[in-house]
Amino acid sequence: MIDITEEALKKLGGPNQILGEWKAYLGFLRGYCEEHGIPNPIVVEIGTQNGRQKTHYEKFLDATHIGIDASDKWSKPDIVGNSHDPTTVGKLKNILGGKPINFLFIDGGHTYADAMADYLIYGPLVNDVIAFHDIRHEKEIAKLWQDLQVAEKDNPNLTFLSVGAWGNGWCELGIGIIVKKNKDSLKGREKWLI
Repeated sequence: MIDITEEALKKLGGPNQILGEWKAYLGFLRGYCEEHGIPNPIVVEIGTQNGRQKTHYEKFLDATHIGIDASDKWSKPDIVGNSHDPTTVGKLKNILGGKPINFLFIDGGHTYADAMADYLIYGPLVNDVIAFHDIRHEKEIAKLWQDLQVAEKDNPNLTFLSVGAWGNGWCELGIGIIVKKNKDSLKGREKWLI
């Protein structure tokens, strides 16, 4: 794997996210993989836009990436279809072949209802991390992020973290991270958020 630097991110084609937040998120995932012995994680990304993140997951995490998008106009997702459609979910399950998703990145429909549906549909298929993009930029996603934290505040098997950054004149968009592990297993792991 190559070092996660902003220069390396740019060389691979900058992500749709702000470089600082994306670097911190990938750094967190890499640290998580190392700590939990996950050599080749399976990443599912809902909402692929220009498809650049796929290369980042592959190069920085040695991951298998599965992209889902409603259209192939801007990228070449592995599955084209509405993420809430049972046919789309069935296609994903066929590709997974019974394996769990390690990391789910939700960045498709930016409404409360769309993101919540993605969380409820795909969350049970995830063993490790569920992430939402735009938790500080999109009003409905910010509300969902807050509501999930309140609803799950007493769940000892979920830990809520977030990363964000300013860059290129953009406001802080933020990536919300839900780790599906006992909170005690993450103590002292702030170093992952580079």
